[in-house]
Amino acid sequence: MNLSKDYADFIQQLQWNYFVTCRTPYKIHTMTVRNWLTKLLQRSNKVEQAFFVSERDKGDYNNLHVHMLIGTNTDMTYQEVKYGMGNVSVGDYQPIYDSEAVCKYVTKHIGKDVDYDIVFKS
Repeated sequence: MNLSKDYADFIQQLQWNYFVTCRTPYKIHTMTVRNWLTKLLQRSNKVEQAFFVSERDKGDYNNLHVHMLIGTNTDMTYQEVKYGMGNVSVGDYQPIYDSEAVCKYVTKHIGKDVDYDIVFKS
């Protein structure tokens, strides 16, 4: 069983529009990213679902950065995503053209020491 590959196959079945990398100078805890996504889902009527994985930062091993896939029902700007999550540095904001590749990329460390989850608009 390859958890990373299985998860990539699973999330690839969903509709993803944007790939985002987030960083913050503050320590990222278990609830940090979930709080960002709760805000995003509450502040935007465009976001249908989001997947995230937080992984060690190569530049600062004591901190994490977060990769996200965001599924929307219409186009969404960088500013809308940034406003939606609050005080977060949003980088690598880009539309997804190759869902298979990006799903493999964001799940590459699943099964190791990473936190990940998927959230849906309720």
